Amino acid sequence: MARAIIHPTIESIRSVRKSFDPSVSVGFVPTMGALHEGHLSLARAARSQNDVVIASIFVNPTQFGEGEDLDKYPRQLEKDVDLLTENGVDHVFAPSSGMMYGKNHTTYVDPKGFDQTKEGTSRPNHFRGVATIVTKLLNIVQPTNAYFGQKDAVQCVVIRRIVDDLDMDVNVQIMDTVREKDGLAMSSRNAYLTPEERDKAPIVYKALCAAREVFESRWARGMEELDANDLQEVVEKALETEPLITEVQYVAIDDLETMQPLSKVGNGGCIVSLACILGSVRLIDNIVLR
Repeated sequence: MARAIIHPTIESIRSVRKSFDPSVSVGFVPTMGALHEGHLSLARAARSQNDVVIASIFVNPTQFGEGEDLDKYPRQLEKDVDLLTENGVDHVFAPSSGMMYGKNHTTYVDPKGFDQTKEGTSRPNHFRGVATIVTKLLNIVQPTNAYFGQKDAVQCVVIRRIVDDLDMDVNVQIMDTVREKDGLAMSSRNAYLTPEERDKAPIVYKALCAAREVFESRWARGMEELDANDLQEVVEKALETEPLITEVQYVAIDDLETMQPLSKVGNGGCIVSLACILGSVRLIDNIVLR
């Protein structure tokens, strides 16, 4: 198996993209590196559905806030390229920050309303950074299909929104969250957990599952809809049972399409998402109820 070709410049990856016949389908998997099985499952999905697969590895500075982990975010390009090769990727776009954000860069994509979501409130300007880099990458790679993981719930809605609003010719494929055997959502930041913290981390998913149990049992209790506050309270109480959780940043009960908060949850379902600090590590997760 030939190793995936690394392209450090926009010119290089564009040249390859232009060489494909118009009938060739291109799958694209954007990542920040430090790859885990969640990323690799996206690569395999892209491989199974497209003629050519391109991945990107770029730690995007504009989506990190002050005091976040930009400087210590794991960077392991050669290992990641080997993993991507093993999972069917043909080309890897791995630009520098200077390549993606030149010295005169002033243009950003700012999706309105998402900074007012609970995730947006906890990470100001994060979604402007996400929307900008995804727009730039999609413009550069021009894929047929682009693959993202459900774990970053608001991000998925943001990406669908910008692709629709800006009339981009790409199919956005949202794939299910990949979990460890004990339920913990796979994340590059899990590597920051101490052994004790990692042992306790499944409480995050268990808390979400508690909300699912309440939602699914509503018919047995003769209820067509639930108060969103009841679901939120169930999740918060479950998280409170773990002393290593030092902060619950939010528990959100939101609309599946817009990520706007709900007061009632009925047959249309909802997405329950949360962010908490376990030890010193920020963990996010979500579950779709429908």
